[in-house]
Amino acid sequence: MKKFSMIAAGVITVSLMVSGCAAKSSDSANKAGDTIKLGWIGPLTGPTATDGTHSRDAAIMAIEQYNKAGGIQGKKVELIAEDDQGKPEEALKGVQKLINNDKVVAIVGGAYSGPTKTIATKIQELKVPMVIAYAVHPDATKGGDYVNRVIYTGPLQGKAMADYAVNDLKKKNIAVLYVDIDYGKSIFTAFKEEAGKLGANIGIERPFKMGDKDFSSILTAVKAANPDGLYVVGYYNEAAAIVKQAKEAGISAQLLGVDGFDSPKYLELGKTNTEGSTFTTSFYASDSRSVVKIFVNQWQDKFKDIPDMLSSQSYDAAMVILEGMQKVGTDKEKLKQAINDTKDLEGTSGKITFGKDHEVIKPVIFMTVKDGKFQFVKSKTYN
Repeated sequence: MKKFSMIAAGVITVSLMVSGCAAKSSDSANKAGDTIKLGWIGPLTGPTATDGTHSRDAAIMAIEQYNKAGGIQGKKVELIAEDDQGKPEEALKGVQKLINNDKVVAIVGGAYSGPTKTIATKIQELKVPMVIAYAVHPDATKGGDYVNRVIYTGPLQGKAMADYAVNDLKKKNIAVLYVDIDYGKSIFTAFKEEAGKLGANIGIERPFKMGDKDFSSILTAVKAANPDGLYVVGYYNEAAAIVKQAKEAGISAQLLGVDGFDSPKYLELGKTNTEGSTFTTSFYASDSRSVVKIFVNQWQDKFKDIPDMLSSQSYDAAMVILEGMQKVGTDKEKLKQAINDTKDLEGTSGKITFGKDHEVIKPVIFMTVKDGKFQFVKSKTYN
C-alpha cells in the first residue's frame, strides 16, 4: 500500500545510492533477459480497437510508474499484449500464447464480456492470476480464485441506475434499448427487475445490434409508449446515434445510460443532443483525489487527451497486480492470494477491495452531461 500510494501520488523519495543500485541491478537483469512479463489481452483491431488501445496504454503507463521506481524487486516489468479482435476464439488463442509461450506471471484482462467469459475458465485451469479491467458479465469471476475484477458487474450497474431513475429522478414509465450482447443483456435484465421492485413500469424494451445506425423504427415504438425515461444500454457509437435520432423524433424522455457512454467520443458524435444525459460509470477525471490528478496529468502529457473509464479501469487492474508482486514476488500461487487479499488500494476509480466472490467493492458513480462536458452527480455503494 505504501509503495503504491507513493507511486500514484508521483512523490517517490529514494536516496541516490539506493536509486543507483536499483537502476544497475535492473539494467543487469534486463541485459540477461531477466524481466518480469505481464500479459494483456483485448481488442487492438476491429470495431472496439480504440477501447483496447486505451486499455493497453493504461496498463503500460502503470508499469512505467513501477519501472521508474526500480521495478519489482530490482527487475523491470514488461507488458506482452495480445489482440483478441473482440472475438472469444481469438482471446483463447491469445491467452494460451501468453501463458505457454511468453510465460507471463499474470494477465490484465482488457477484453469485453464475451471473450473474457471464454478465457476465464482457461485462466483458472492454468492457474495464472488475471484481473479483469472492464468486462461486466457476472459469470467471468465464478470459475475459481485466480480471476478478480476491478469493475462492478453489469447487474450491479443496472440495479444502481434503476435506483437512481426511480428514487432520485422519480421516473415511472421507462423505455429500454439494449445492445444484444452479454454486456447489454446482463445490465438490462437487472435494471428491469430492480425497477419493477421499485414500482416503475418498463413500457417498452428493444434490443439492437452493435454497428446499427438507423434506429427510426425502434424510436417510433418508443415514442408511442410515451416514456418519461429512456435507458440506453450500449456503447458510445450507438448511444450517440440514438440520442440524436430520439431528439429528431420528438422524444423528450430523460436519457439514461451506462459506462459505455463514458468516452469523449459520445460528446463528439452526439453533440448538443447529449445534453442532460445521465449515466453510471466508475471514474471521473475531475475527481479531486491526488491519485486521479496525477493519473490524468500523466495521461494528458503522454496522449494529449483526457483518460476515460476504460483507461482508468485498466490502469487500476495493472496496479493491483503490480502491488501484489511488490508484496510477494512472482510465484503465481502467492500472487493470486495477494491479489485476492487486496483491501483499500487507492485506485483511480476508487478504493479497491475484493470480496470473497472476487468482485470489487467500490462506489458506482453517476455522471451527467452539462454544457457539453461530463459532470459528477453523485456516488453510491451497492451490494
